[in-house]
Amino acid sequence: MKIVIPSVALMLLVGAGCANKNKPEAGNDLPQNSAVTDVSAPPVAYTPPPVAPAPVQTVTPDPIAPAPVANTGGTYTVKKGDTLYGIARQKYGDGKQWKKIAAANPGVTASNLKVGQTLVIP
Repeated sequence: MKIVIPSVALMLLVGAGCANKNKPEAGNDLPQNSAVTDVSAPPVAYTPPPVAPAPVQTVTPDPIAPAPVANTGGTYTVKKGDTLYGIARQKYGDGKQWKKIAAANPGVTASNLKVGQTLVIP
């Protein structure tokens, strides 16, 4: 069975429940719902949590490539123990450049270098 309550009766019931039942106490002139700050207790100081320092990152520099030797170009006289790789490293700062010297001196190979031979250094 369903009970139907007319809307006027419903509003009266709801309105009766919302009445302020909190009456001020005797001797207290302030209403109970007012915003009152209690000044009898000292305020509590806020202390933020400790913050850990940021980790220090060390940066290692990239290895520095050897600077090319300024004595490039011209000629070079082969000495005892010289190789095309060694001459290129001395003249260009990079032994892998030996092919430049070989290309500038037709017929010269790593196996036929002779002491006293003059090579063109491009």
